Amino acid sequence: MNIDALVESFYKKAESEDLINEVLKFLLSEADVKMPPKATFDWSMIPDIPISEIGWSDVSTSEKGEQILGPQRALLEQYLDNIGVEGGDFQQQIESLETFYKNGPSKIVAEAGDDRVEVIKKLISYLVFYKTLTKVVTNFNAASAGFTFESFLATLLKGTQIPTNSNTIADFTTGENVPISLKLYAEKTLHVEGSFTDLVNDLVDPKYDHPVANGYAMRYILCTKRITGEGLKQQGTIGFYQFDFTLDNVFAILAASMDKSQRCIYLPVVFVKAVKAGETDAEKLDFSAKLPAKDVLPPPEELEQEFVMISKRMFDNLVPEEHDLYPTPEEYEQMVDEISFAKRDDIFSPIGKGDTKVVLRGASGIKKDAIKKALINVYMGREEPPKKLGPRSPALEFLANIFINANNEILKQYKASEMKLLRKKALADTPFVTDLKELVEFYGTLDAKTKAVALKNTLGYMETYQFALNRAQSTSESPPINTQKFGVLSIGGQNVEIMLKQVSEILNEEIFSVFTSLKTLSDSLNSFFAGGLSDGDLAVQAITSADEIQKKTAEHSGQKTGGSGGAASSMAGPVPTGQRRYIQEE
Repeated sequence: MNIDALVESFYKKAESEDLINEVLKFLLSEADVKMPPKATFDWSMIPDIPISEIGWSDVSTSEKGEQILGPQRALLEQYLDNIGVEGGDFQQQIESLETFYKNGPSKIVAEAGDDRVEVIKKLISYLVFYKTLTKVVTNFNAASAGFTFESFLATLLKGTQIPTNSNTIADFTTGENVPISLKLYAEKTLHVEGSFTDLVNDLVDPKYDHPVANGYAMRYILCTKRITGEGLKQQGTIGFYQFDFTLDNVFAILAASMDKSQRCIYLPVVFVKAVKAGETDAEKLDFSAKLPAKDVLPPPEELEQEFVMISKRMFDNLVPEEHDLYPTPEEYEQMVDEISFAKRDDIFSPIGKGDTKVVLRGASGIKKDAIKKALINVYMGREEPPKKLGPRSPALEFLANIFINANNEILKQYKASEMKLLRKKALADTPFVTDLKELVEFYGTLDAKTKAVALKNTLGYMETYQFALNRAQSTSESPPINTQKFGVLSIGGQNVEIMLKQVSEILNEEIFSVFTSLKTLSDSLNSFFAGGLSDGDLAVQAITSADEIQKKTAEHSGQKTGGSGGAASSMAGPVPTGQRRYIQEE
């Protein structure tokens, strides 16, 4: 039979644009199927996920109690579900990610066996994780990176972010409802800090579940970053640590901490004497309830929002061309981050005397020298820092006064009341036990109920102090803090591309296996038709190769495949009758 006539007859019967017809037409008309060169994989080929704190936090609950994920949260979860250990905890996830960076895809390939779809799915997910983490940490200013990073880790742990002003020190909860206070710091400036009042409230009246101390605990995750370079050339590491504040260990931890934290656990002498005398009635022991009431002030975070809004308004009223050192929008954000109104006590002038000194936002003034130092830090980050920029610079003095005047407006709005002054006087007249060893030993003898009362009678709770742990203490594996180090992840464009090179060989193998089958199909069909349709082995080989192409394609697209011999029809519609008859007859 004339092969040209056969082909012409075949395509007269098959005028549809089915994929199988197009492929056969290509195979029979081309002399050879060229094997493609190996693909070169780079940063741009890793899928991009939109980075959005709001989008990643988009989790709601239906009337039936079912969790509903927003589209961006759902997309991120789809990738994160493929990394780490199924159902594993945070430590297992970090260890898995660290292993992937150090050992490449070998463990994933070994565990997946013949399941090539699982291999590709996991490899791509790991790369997406590292790329997204790199973008989160390196592409934003300090404040934005912290919030977005928080949302990213909450998703990894199947958790939910906690709204601001929720009277808790926690930032999000895990899928098991464990409260997490997250800290992302540059490694050289690591300090764990926060509101002692909020911490005490979380310990004595827990709102969430916790696997230790019967729930009377708060979990901290510390992330220390060390990054160098610019843009895609940035690279570095993030170390992950975890420890728990509990109702039992809080006194011991703060007694061994920085000076400003030690004063938090001072107890009134009258309280200590009453307990030692055998008093157990919580109401009688509660010295703080007898003090004049606290004035209700907004939390530091709300006051900071007002501070930023007022100072921004003042800057907007200026004419940039008329003022030296007028900051760009980016520099203004950096200034706000440097000043850190809600967290830094050292920029304020304390109220009171001796051990009763306290920083009270809304009543404390701001130190000009501290503001100037913060502004200088920002300007020195310019490519061409201003010459002779010093504390006495008139321009710097002018800018510092803007932030000081913003705080003054807040002071006018929240002027200390007579009741507040009476409370401060009462505390100033109260003798406190300040011997740290004595305090830790005393607290350790109390039962859980009395410990809760003691915490609410500490100087730090009654004066609303901030506490702080330094880097050495907060990362110590020794008692009383017993911090766990989970691992160190390498991030940055260059480090991600190192991982990509390790993965590229496997991705290329998958691509080449399809093209090898395609070439075999091409050669077999050409030989089969050229031989007058007489070689049955070539026909079987062609069918097998077609099956293999279908299988590989369907696997990677997530579709099901049919049995052997049905590949062509399941790939692209019905096989033309003429072709089916000739193959079956031979």
